[in-house]
Amino acid sequence: MKKVLIYGVAAAFLCVTAAAGISMAEDKGPAEITLKTEAAKKPALFPHANHQARIECDKCHKDANFAAGAWTKKAGHALCKDCHKANKAPTKCGTCHPKKK
Repeated sequence: MKKVLIYGVAAAFLCVTAAAGISMAEDKGPAEITLKTEAAKKPALFPHANHQARIECDKCHKDANFAAGAWTKKAGHALCKDCHKANKAPTKCGTCHPKKK
């Protein structure tokens, strides 16, 4: 009886741990992100979920120009605009930097 109880507790622990790991793996950040430079004159609106559906996370997050929380115009354009050019995606300013309403 004691062994059954120990195995039951161990199995429950493993199930809870696995469920927590799955829920953490599914959290891929916000669907929309506003990227701001230090001056924040023209923030870029980034459709994060849209990109995740088509691109592996490491493509951006392991790029030398990726700077979470410390965006610059130069780094943003090197990472995002160059990728858009290479993939024949829109590169006009208003695509990422919409005019204020």
